[in-house]
Amino acid sequence: MFNITTVILAAGRSTRFKTKTSKLIYPLCGLPIISHVHSIAKKISGRKVIVVCNKENINDLKSILKDCIFVIQNKQKGTADAIEQAKYKINSKNVLVLFGDTPLITLSSIRKLIKKFLFSKAKASIIAFRAQKPFGYGRLLVKNNVLEEIVEEINLNLNQKKINLCNSGILITEKKILFENTKNIKTNIIKKERYLPDIFKIFHSNKFNTNFIECHEDEMLGINTLEDYDKVQSILQKKYIDKFIKIGVNFLKPDTCYLSYDAKIEPNVIIESNVTIKEKTIIKKDSIIKSNSYLEGVTIGENCNIGPSATIRPNSIIDKNSRVGNFVEIKNSKIGKKVSIAHLSYVGDANVGNNVNIGAGTITCNYDGNKKHKTIIKDNVFIGSNSSLIAPVILEANSKIGAGSVITKNIPKGSLALERSALKILRNKRTK
Repeated sequence: MFNITTVILAAGRSTRFKTKTSKLIYPLCGLPIISHVHSIAKKISGRKVIVVCNKENINDLKSILKDCIFVIQNKQKGTADAIEQAKYKINSKNVLVLFGDTPLITLSSIRKLIKKFLFSKAKASIIAFRAQKPFGYGRLLVKNNVLEEIVEEINLNLNQKKINLCNSGILITEKKILFENTKNIKTNIIKKERYLPDIFKIFHSNKFNTNFIECHEDEMLGINTLEDYDKVQSILQKKYIDKFIKIGVNFLKPDTCYLSYDAKIEPNVIIESNVTIKEKTIIKKDSIIKSNSYLEGVTIGENCNIGPSATIRPNSIIDKNSRVGNFVEIKNSKIGKKVSIAHLSYVGDANVGNNVNIGAGTITCNYDGNKKHKTIIKDNVFIGSNSSLIAPVILEANSKIGAGSVITKNIPKGSLALERSALKILRNKRTK
């Protein structure tokens, strides 16, 4: 752990994001946008993380970020003003500044920045990037490899606008020298804000050593609009999927799939098109997840066959060598080994043993309008198609349920249960 306090700037109003909540708590690959940044900050500073927020988002941020210090920027007067709000909460020699809406920044890049800062004995170091379309970004003015100043887009002259070395805003500096000089940062005439990167011009004029590192443009993408959000999420999805491809997971159409940040997938798994894998999902080796399936909070055992178009919801476990057919829904259930659940079935709040066959159209009727009830199906049970199991009910081992039955009582071991009304055929009197 470094002797560094990380300050996350998160006081923006999210006015361009067009959602009811703060953009910072909006889920990005299953994790709030700001949590991606906070996870990096914790690895650098531990509990010495300060979040500069506003009056509207402080409660939301407190609910998702733990072990942080929160300070409020009452008026959005720029990043220099924002960092000054944290001044008396910083108890480390050095300060790292991150942004709550820049979730693609990596730990390796931050460590590279810190290494440059410490080994060069600089007073400040910043991350820069080369932009294909630099419009909108501040530019680094560098002469003879010396960073002289950072100029915002609105203040650039025609020649400076051709520069493609852009400012990310992510920087590290000494606390003492920072706050001795922020008072000299002037308010931008056009925007009426004070920009923290202006500190580099002040440092240069005082002949302080400052420098920069370069990172990939993608890491520096901020989320201001829903269009930005879609772009960032696409980049993250590709990153997650590429990671699994490298260990032997076969995505047949990777661009159509969605993975949560915490997905765990073992080698030799096949994932077909349009598969959604949400939070707390584990897929073990040799399984296949077929097209249009949705998995959330589920563990899929080895050599399972899921889908197509299966929905498996939280708190479900599918043990190895089991098959879940198309348009099957499973919720809050434990499914044993070598189980076959045919298409168009619903299994909810159930414990299913090993070597069980659940026929097409079978339903566990787990809700009585007031509370949920449990269905227990023990080993080697055979359930015929289109059966309804009215919970709470227990089907003992080796029992069989005839197709079309409505089961309201426990079924003894080895028994055959049939429940059908008598077939009646009524002739139409007009038929000759």
